[in-house]
Amino acid sequence: MLIAHGDDQYRFITQPDHAALAGQFAEHWGNETFERPMPSAAMTLVATTHDDGWWEYDRKPHIEDGDLVNFVSVPADEWVEFYDDGISSVAELNTYAGLLASMHGSGLRRRRYGLSTSWPDTQPAFEEFVAKEEERQTRLAGELMEADEDEERPSEEDMELLTAIHEQGEPPEDTISRLWCNYELLQVWDVLSLILGTTESPDQTTIEDVPTAPGEEVSITVRPVGDGEFELDPYPFDESPLTVSVAARVVPKGDYGTEDDFCRAYYAGEHETVEFTLRA
Repeated sequence: MLIAHGDDQYRFITQPDHAALAGQFAEHWGNETFERPMPSAAMTLVATTHDDGWWEYDRKPHIEDGDLVNFVSVPADEWVEFYDDGISSVAELNTYAGLLASMHGSGLRRRRYGLSTSWPDTQPAFEEFVAKEEERQTRLAGELMEADEDEERPSEEDMELLTAIHEQGEPPEDTISRLWCNYELLQVWDVLSLILGTTESPDQTTIEDVPTAPGEEVSITVRPVGDGEFELDPYPFDESPLTVSVAARVVPKGDYGTEDDFCRAYYAGEHETVEFTLRA
């Protein structure tokens, strides 16, 4: 769950709904400055479905030691189980999307392969998960090498990228791998959705390592300018303004006692659609 704490209420957004918001970014990404994602269908698919594994866990809010459990505090054993299942479900839909979903999952436990160097290195509870996902990535890339779809077939740079991130935890210097560009794009869409969804009053934020094309990157400033409105500089979408939306539940704050009590309040809470307007 993404949980935004208001003065007198909680706003909940499930991980699958957060991913659906990221999918809207993927659908509209690209203009004179930012290259359109390729392969476009697979990229929109993985952006929209990369957190599908959370669906069952996020059917209700969870409480641990009296505190609400948000998306960063889920117990490791449960996290590993539903991430594995979710990645498998994406791979069944599309092999290229499954490869990116797997890289996203293992990357979360390997400092996002060099994009988040301040994060802790792989913790023992996730070592087996990371190893299995990186084996999956090698297998899926091999399957794509034999595929008929040219846009999804890995290049030599893509295969070198996979070897490097598996062995070194980060890409080769100055890589021009499209697979790495697409991994970065998925991280950008994910982060932008988190910026909008984890608080009702976001601060100005800078998103680093935003690819404009393979091997070319910029930083994007996300600046709140009004109620649900944000300026992005430089602007990456194909229209301005762009209005996107996400499903949420609003629950009044209070002393609910048990997790079951809070679950009842959650499903009795108001179900609303939150809109965000992004402009150049």
